[in-house]
Amino acid sequence: MRQLAIFAKLHAKVSRARGFTLFEFAVSATIVALLTALLLQRLHAWREQAELAAVARIAAVLRTALAMKSGELRHAGREADIAALAGANPFDLLLERPSNYLGDYFAPDTRSLAAGSWYFDRKVKSLVYLYSSEKRFPHGTQSRSIFKVELIRLPSIPAKPDAAPQTRSVALIQINS
Repeated sequence: MRQLAIFAKLHAKVSRARGFTLFEFAVSATIVALLTALLLQRLHAWREQAELAAVARIAAVLRTALAMKSGELRHAGREADIAALAGANPFDLLLERPSNYLGDYFAPDTRSLAAGSWYFDRKVKSLVYLYSSEKRFPHGTQSRSIFKVELIRLPSIPAKPDAAPQTRSVALIQINS
């Protein structure tokens, strides 16, 4: 009997040292799969946020370039030329265009253009960014952002005589916000 008890203790130690049971393996595999799914979901959300931030950064650079060009023309006494900037391609004002800028098109088929890139539509005179995947916004989905350069009139100064022309400038406006 005593030998049987020693054999049972020895057998219990050996069976514990063998490794995982099938149930323990299934539980750990399920936990790893859940954590991987959560990680992939967060990575996708971070990628979308990064793409939105990149679009906002390029739009800010273009707005700055338009403001500088408008100020340059105003300083040179060529305020009448500011109106010519309306409807123009704002990428023409940059010294170096981004690598994801495709160029000027006349009413392109967007399905043939690369996702995650910019192009200028000459037909409607607007700048378009094609998202790499459909964005999830509170008011639905969209696959692109459309911007347009428009002429704006700044508020007139009350001290100016009525015959003085209004100050004009241009702005990059997002059409489909």
